[in-house]
Amino acid sequence: MRRLRTLLCPPLLLLGSALALTACGSGPDSPFANPFTQSIQVTLNPSSVTLSPGATTQVQVTGTANGSAVTGLNITAADVPTGLTLTPSTGQITVAASTTLHPGTYAVPLQVTAPGGQGSAQLAITVKAPDYSVAFSGNPISLAAGSSVRVSLTATQNGANAPLVHVVKVTGALNVTLDQDPVGFTVSVPGNQTLGAYVLQVTTSDGITTRVDPLTVNVTEAAK
Repeated sequence: MRRLRTLLCPPLLLLGSALALTACGSGPDSPFANPFTQSIQVTLNPSSVTLSPGATTQVQVTGTANGSAVTGLNITAADVPTGLTLTPSTGQITVAASTTLHPGTYAVPLQVTAPGGQGSAQLAITVKAPDYSVAFSGNPISLAAGSSVRVSLTATQNGANAPLVHVVKVTGALNVTLDQDPVGFTVSVPGNQTLGAYVLQVTTSDGITTRVDPLTVNVTEAAK
């Protein structure tokens, strides 16, 4: 047993006035880990970002150790999802989302090092679907009591047609029937409807983003 212990963990060697230590274990939890590596407290400003596909933004990165600012930070991003690009520079990191990146929230670990120190942080990146806009075939619409009219809408996104947008529901004080066409619906006004302006709330969605737009219908007197 004495012979085995000697092989596994060699004895301490005294070389002049220097003590050379040979330990069976190593790593940050080992008593023989480098005592001169300080822990850097990393601060991200902002700590989370939100951007649309194709957009870029910057995040400031600072570090402190024992209450003092740390300079010369070296920033490295790990496990970066495909479609995201993180480019470090002095004191900051630039985040860019590709135009094909699927909306969602991504957590990217950051490793920060400096001479004699190291630290880490996590950056939360939310990629949202680009907003779309909706235009109706008429707004406001004039509709005589006892009649009906079909309303269609056109949706655009970044200046181009947004074909995935469809009508989800229409609410209000008038009768509304959704068409088989996903971008159309029919508004009907009873013959005894009180004359005046009515605002319908039209809910649309592109499968990711949902929005509500008002549509005004002016009910006029029935033709005689």
